[in-house]
Amino acid sequence: MKAPTFEMNRRSFLGLGATAAVAAGFGLAGCSPQASSSAGEGSTASAAQTVELPVGAPKGTPKTATWCAVPEAIADVVEEKSFDVVVVGAGLAGLAAAATAAENGATVAVIETLSTYQTRGQDIGTVNSSFQKANGLEASESDINDMCLALQRYAGNRTDQRLYRVWGQRSGSDFDWWYNTMLEPKGYGIEIPRWPMEVEYDPVDGEWFPQFCNQQEFTVPEGEEAGMNGGFPGAVGELEAYAKEHGAEFFYEHRGRQLVRGGQPNGTEGRVEGVIAETSDGSYVKFTATKGVILATGDYGHNEDMMQAWCPSQAQLAIDTNVYPSTGNVGDGHLMGMWIGGMMQGIPHAYMAHGTPGSLGSDPFLLVDINGRRFTNEDIPGQSFSDLAEEQPQTVFWQIADAKYPEQLKWSSPTHGAQMSFSGDIDAWNAAIETGDKATIEAMLTEQGVNMQYAWTVEELAEGIHVDAATLQETLDRYNGFAHDGYDADFGKQAKRLWPVETPPYFYSSSGQWAFMLTMGGLKGTEKAEAIDAWGNPIPGLWMAGNVQGMRFAIDYPTIVCGLSHSLCLTFGRVAGEQAAAADSSETEHESVYAVWKEANPEGDAAGGAAPAGGGAPAGGDAPAQG
Repeated sequence: MKAPTFEMNRRSFLGLGATAAVAAGFGLAGCSPQASSSAGEGSTASAAQTVELPVGAPKGTPKTATWCAVPEAIADVVEEKSFDVVVVGAGLAGLAAAATAAENGATVAVIETLSTYQTRGQDIGTVNSSFQKANGLEASESDINDMCLALQRYAGNRTDQRLYRVWGQRSGSDFDWWYNTMLEPKGYGIEIPRWPMEVEYDPVDGEWFPQFCNQQEFTVPEGEEAGMNGGFPGAVGELEAYAKEHGAEFFYEHRGRQLVRGGQPNGTEGRVEGVIAETSDGSYVKFTATKGVILATGDYGHNEDMMQAWCPSQAQLAIDTNVYPSTGNVGDGHLMGMWIGGMMQGIPHAYMAHGTPGSLGSDPFLLVDINGRRFTNEDIPGQSFSDLAEEQPQTVFWQIADAKYPEQLKWSSPTHGAQMSFSGDIDAWNAAIETGDKATIEAMLTEQGVNMQYAWTVEELAEGIHVDAATLQETLDRYNGFAHDGYDADFGKQAKRLWPVETPPYFYSSSGQWAFMLTMGGLKGTEKAEAIDAWGNPIPGLWMAGNVQGMRFAIDYPTIVCGLSHSLCLTFGRVAGEQAAAADSSETEHESVYAVWKEANPEGDAAGGAAPAGGGAPAGGDAPAQG
């Protein structure tokens, strides 16, 4: 299966840039945002216009977010199609959902904005796949618990740990289903980067950022050319082929615009019964889903308005250095889900923006800022470093190592972006260092794919990185003292990775590159991939997977499990597909006992009594005595 090519046939259909993409959606659909009455009679649309936001919009969404307001229902549908399950989005999550639902006997339609299926990256971080077990990476129940807790801590306890538990229990078998059923017969292989390690590694003991070795990558079949992402693009294509083999129909250049709930586009009661899609010629097709709809529309990294509102720290980076040029990811599923009563997780949303400190990757060599001062514990994964890099003066810093760095690499943590090994001849390297053989040193650097300069004295090093020599010497003396003492009194880096910088030449490289990839916030739901309403009840007929699914990540993307996003896409795509295929289409509402009680007792507190006055002591009484 060849990797897909990405092209856009109709600029206005796919988005005129991030901000215009949603605006175009309102215009093409004949949908104007619902302005609130507070705008005043005679007021005109402007940046200050306020709108009525959906119930599920996260707190902090601007009241002027016209792009978030529920649009008028699309009425001019020119064609209707009917299936058991409709999947919106043909990325990894959507394809896994479609293949699973079709395999389980459902008739399936997949609609996708762009002209082919979507694939990104190459890592997939699972637990207890057959390949992992065979290579000594079998996780016990206790290990799984450690992973889930570490992920929950990383997210500041703002994620739904139940989702991690589902991943921990079944991601390995979901991976095996994909590989054994579709990939192994076609000649794909598996490899585990940075494993086995040359030295013993405990992912929990003593690690500031525990790094769990869950990452797997696909190799291409013999005779095929591997691109930057190895066998992953082709492997995703095999999911599409498998779904088609089981009867799924694909409708590319069909952009999901509005969900149909209770018989109404953007309805807020009853069962989700379908979705209205816009074709590349601007016409509308209604896809009826007798069992339900699965949203797998990806993130909103190409929607500038949503980025400014929900992920503002990355808004400019998303414009400047978005790794994925496709404009298909503009938050369609997020909006459609909210418009029918779904709830968005709190903001700001997590994001993926990978980078490395320098040419030696994320391996923990000394880092100094533009003033020659150390500013961090260098033993951090690439994503976490990228967060800190943005805060440095002029966003410039330097990675520095000495001549012994090739022997030190093996002690690195197997973190995202780490090299961890030197594939050259160590004896030849050491001989070149001892004799000052510049030609051999430079040739071996080129062999390793490392773009570094070097200096034979601290003064030359200071000149090369444009800092004060005395300040740099002071930094090196202090750092080297920590290295020899085995204790980092400034930043707490582990002794086994406190490598002195004292054996010339001194190698250095400037600020590593980092780039925005995608956002990681989405709609709230259950461990069964169901979207939920304001009362926490599942919305009948609506499931979700991939980056439109919320509560998987918060604050930051946890590269402590490399490839976790892909694995969650696969697992919850499978979960959604299973659930949708088995759904009872007669189920139209979930009753909430609490909602019924609250409606009858609007002033009551959760304990069933009168609400306290002013948030303090109960009305008419004294504050309870402190025991």
